[in-house]
Amino acid sequence: MANRSFLLVGDYDGINPGWRGDIPGLEHQVLAEDVYCVPLLWLAMFRPADLVTETFPPEDEEDGPIEATAPLAPKERALAQLDAALPALNRIFDGAGRLDDHAALLREGVASMPGRSVTIELYEIAVLIDDEQFYQNLRAGLGSLDQPGDLAADRSRLTDLAQLREGRPFPPARLVLDGLDAPDDDDWNHTRLLGTCFLRPVPWETAVDTPA
Repeated sequence: MANRSFLLVGDYDGINPGWRGDIPGLEHQVLAEDVYCVPLLWLAMFRPADLVTETFPPEDEEDGPIEATAPLAPKERALAQLDAALPALNRIFDGAGRLDDHAALLREGVASMPGRSVTIELYEIAVLIDDEQFYQNLRAGLGSLDQPGDLAADRSRLTDLAQLREGRPFPPARLVLDGLDAPDDDDWNHTRLLGTCFLRPVPWETAVDTPA
């Protein structure tokens, strides 16, 4: 089974709501998902101060408690931070194109959902190789969205977190919506910028007047 990340919008007081087992209809609070990565514009909604660490009971009694870290922010702050990250992303990914239209589609999707908080379940991505290194890269990557430092290092870090394929301009925001012909790398990168739908339609894949 693929290791997945999930973008959720709901009324949460902590991270990893999917681990709790007591939230009815949780699957309908998932806006988007992806595999083996955390999409770039999901990350853009958060900053290091939004990272929350909690300890969870083990799934198996023979194992120890699980410590996990994930971003969690009020929806309005997450959307404001998404907008504020665009100038930094344009600097870090200079030459790849602007992400304003992509961010607008993500904003539309998040804003359309009820719930006061936005979070990402990303533990399955963190433990793919080295969770300690992943969390270090995550914290540094989120920090670069306010104050880019070494642009090459920032770009490499965010590219790795999102698993973007470099060497091409960012694909159009409406790549899927308009059914544009594109190389596989563009299809790949579009998903690594925004994720893909889970149970509900998302604005970057399904037109508003098109049934899900």
